[in-house]
Amino acid sequence: MANTYPPKLTFLERLDLVPASISLIATGIYAAISGIFRGESGAKSYWKHISYAVIRRMLLRVSTRQNQALNPSTSAIYEAYAKKNGFEPQTVQLQHGGVGHWIGNKNAKNILLYYHGTVTHPASELFNEIMEELNAAGKDIAIFVLTYTLTPHAVYPIQMKQAVEALRYLVDLGRSPSNIIIGGDSAGGNLTLAVLSHLSHPHEAIKPLEIAVPLAGAFAISPWVTFSQDFPSVKANEYKDILTSDIAMQWGLSYLAGQKKDNYNQPLLAPAEWWKDIKTRNLLVLAGSDEILLSCINQFVDKLKSVVPNVTYVVGHDEPHNAPFIYPLIGDTSATQQGKALRSWLSARL
Repeated sequence: MANTYPPKLTFLERLDLVPASISLIATGIYAAISGIFRGESGAKSYWKHISYAVIRRMLLRVSTRQNQALNPSTSAIYEAYAKKNGFEPQTVQLQHGGVGHWIGNKNAKNILLYYHGTVTHPASELFNEIMEELNAAGKDIAIFVLTYTLTPHAVYPIQMKQAVEALRYLVDLGRSPSNIIIGGDSAGGNLTLAVLSHLSHPHEAIKPLEIAVPLAGAFAISPWVTFSQDFPSVKANEYKDILTSDIAMQWGLSYLAGQKKDNYNQPLLAPAEWWKDIKTRNLLVLAGSDEILLSCINQFVDKLKSVVPNVTYVVGHDEPHNAPFIYPLIGDTSATQQGKALRSWLSARL
């Protein structure tokens, strides 16, 4: 990834950012006007209705290369965060191209291994607050964040392989799985479920990882459980969420790059029996009532609960995809129901 990320935009790609910016402004103006008459079809909050419309337009209008060129990598954000907060970055080069970043005392008893999504990074205020709260309560925890190779610089199953290697690194350090929690949001939630699948059913292209005891826990925030868009919530929430079916299809095609769908990259495809021997003591799934993925996440959780007794499922009312990270992005400092549920669940698991 070092040689290709961030991508260097061509002159035409840079020039295209001008009409792209204009289209975002136009979208905001249109949403501000039409939002007055949105009724039940739009986000409950007028400001959020406008913000989500602009985010949807940006995700569709700005190319992956443009987006990656304009935004710093997870590693760059981590290094800037470490400098700002006066601590020495603790970065580890992992097998198969992944990079791990420590936040907090790496010798802490408990470790949260985090797989970030599209808009999250290791300096997220949510995780800083959670870590401080847990340590203040005597839980003794540190966070280990994986920077994995983004598409199109690598495609499935490279990201899954890097996610497995991050966990393998911690186990090889002698850390007990009973003191490790893995989790992620959006695409990172997909990786979390893929890692759990690998622990029970090793992927043919990835070295098996055997653990002596189950993980302390695992959580997935707004996880991508399928790339199919044939679900009721896709239509019902099309003007309430930050995502659209077009965005979902585009991201899915980019990730798979022509490879077949399977139980690892689309967890909803796996039969209930697949999850019967899941290698975690507890599992938390979070979703927003206003996200287009809600119906498929509901189906996935129903399947899990039929064979896994320790599943907790919380749906944040009037919240979009990945609400704990989207709210701060649009300047909303209020606590999300999903964020509160995550805090409570983590505290109870440690």
